[in-house]
Amino acid sequence: MYIQITILFTLIIILGSIIIEFVFRQGTYYKMTGNGYFQTISDIGRYGEYLTYKRLRRFENDGGKFLFNCYLPKADGTTTEIDVILIHSTGIFVIESKNYSGWIFGSENGKTWTQTLPNGKGKSRKERFYNPIMQNKTHIKWLREIVGNTVPIHSIIAFSERCTLKDVTVESTDVKVINRQNISTTIKCIGNYTVQAINQTDIERIFEILYPYTQATAYEKIQHINNVNAIKYESTNKNKAERGFDSRKTISGDSMEKERILDEIIKASAPDIVSETEIEMDVLKEEAEINVSKQSSRRICPRCKAELVIRTAKKGEYAGKQFYGCSQFPKCRYTEHI
Repeated sequence: MYIQITILFTLIIILGSIIIEFVFRQGTYYKMTGNGYFQTISDIGRYGEYLTYKRLRRFENDGGKFLFNCYLPKADGTTTEIDVILIHSTGIFVIESKNYSGWIFGSENGKTWTQTLPNGKGKSRKERFYNPIMQNKTHIKWLREIVGNTVPIHSIIAFSERCTLKDVTVESTDVKVINRQNISTTIKCIGNYTVQAINQTDIERIFEILYPYTQATAYEKIQHINNVNAIKYESTNKNKAERGFDSRKTISGDSMEKERILDEIIKASAPDIVSETEIEMDVLKEEAEINVSKQSSRRICPRCKAELVIRTAKKGEYAGKQFYGCSQFPKCRYTEHI
């Protein structure tokens, strides 16, 4: 009897999972990203983007169109990534999703913001991350290079419901920093004070123009990560002496964002990227350093100067694939794909 109940319970769970996945795949988020339900909820950044879309999908009923993870080109050949874009009759809403927790402190003009998290026994720890208003300002700058200056563009920074915006100062009237549960109301209020800016034909046209930028390859995503980390490394080294903290800690401050993009890259279809369980991206090297190490017959880790050895991924989607890993693993987690 017990075995029969267990089998029945297992079948119910399997059937329920299939139904949930099937229903999820009927929505815009899956159709645009290709990320299934369980693939989405297992990634904190990706799940935050989905929850943002979920609160805004009512805008599809009056012609709104969504884009996710849009990699826009910059003049220097690098890219900038927009988490969520809503194209609506009242304009384009550029949404930076921060699926964080804890207390958030920051000002519009400060280069970095602070996330304060509990650390047990009445203690707390602080993590720094790049000012999301400035981040979105960069997004909008390069978005305008593509769509022009005639369409209104609204900047929204959406933190999760788990965040408390403890001390956040915003002066610009065209920038909103909110908790995610207020995003639909915020956009609706903006719409109430905005005349129709673009018609449905223009919405479709802008969508068609921007859609190709959501189809970045795994290589392009890797380049994006390397460029972001190179900027962080250069910035933290420049200010290290006067600010008095270790550059490695600064770079890891936006750890949730880094992990989200890393996971996205690892789960992409490129065959030469190893499993997430086997690697952590090296955030303290320039691309030139990689090229130098590749030219040597005895490959040297640019991080700790130990020898690189060939390893094989044992788990995940790329199990069986080989890659170069530091011989000092797990003390040093530097890797190169072959």
